[in-house]
Amino acid sequence: MAVTARGRPVPEYKVERKERIKELLEKYQVIGLTSMEGMGARQLQGLRKKLKDTAIIKVDKNTLIARSLMEIKEKKKNADKLSEYVKGSVALILTNMNPFKLSRILDKSKTRTAAKPDTVSPVEIVVPAGNTGFPPGPIISELGEIGLPTRVESGTIWITKDTVVAKPGDFIPKKLALVLKRLGIEPIEVGLELRVAYDDGLILTRDILSKKPEEYLKEIREAYAQALNLAVHASIATPETVIMMLRRAYSEASNLAMNAELVIPETLPNIIRKAESQALSIAMRLSAKDPSLSLSTEKR
Repeated sequence: MAVTARGRPVPEYKVERKERIKELLEKYQVIGLTSMEGMGARQLQGLRKKLKDTAIIKVDKNTLIARSLMEIKEKKKNADKLSEYVKGSVALILTNMNPFKLSRILDKSKTRTAAKPDTVSPVEIVVPAGNTGFPPGPIISELGEIGLPTRVESGTIWITKDTVVAKPGDFIPKKLALVLKRLGIEPIEVGLELRVAYDDGLILTRDILSKKPEEYLKEIREAYAQALNLAVHASIATPETVIMMLRRAYSEASNLAMNAELVIPETLPNIIRKAESQALSIAMRLSAKDPSLSLSTEKR
């Protein structure tokens, strides 16, 4: 019988729940941990419906999730490291889908919702300038109380300029939440966000999963260019470098032959041009000292 750290028997239902989590963790290739902050039951149900054929979303106590991850480390290498990320409001998302594709699906599935009163704003909230559609009345003072500049025009209230009413980390009072709702402003984005994912022994964190394909493509191109440059300078012959190495060797050999004035068919034209240029330079310096030696005087 399993016991707690205090030596008390673990309730059977908890043991069963943990075993069920372990079965799911072992069944699926990709194990994800998502943030549940601000996620409502309606949004969660909608996402479950959308992913029903490709992924399972499992919500349970953090302690059960963490212990289950620790207990499957023999079958799934490094899976126990995911337990470090089981903090706050989290849920498991289990799938055989590519974790990058899953992250993009979750990001695209996010929806907008109204700001809740007596909460902290995660984003900057801006009320845009424009016609509110409200006739003059008590609402003018409500708008003024949250710092919105207004004017009355054509029988309706207008907000005269874009106004920041909350910054990230600011407390949202009830008055502000009410006005935003009346204006139809839904500034808060809600949805599951893939914090970290496990895929065949790899731990992929949010900063990796959130990158766009074009960003990875750019990094791959830069890495390829750097590796190619290193291989060429290190004289490592590969199908990609051999032509560049031959061109480089030919250029260096030609330059060496020119500087050594080695007369061969490839260098002879350049040697003659170089000699002609040097002779002309000498003639110009001599004529500067004695005009009678200038080329024009000799011709006459």
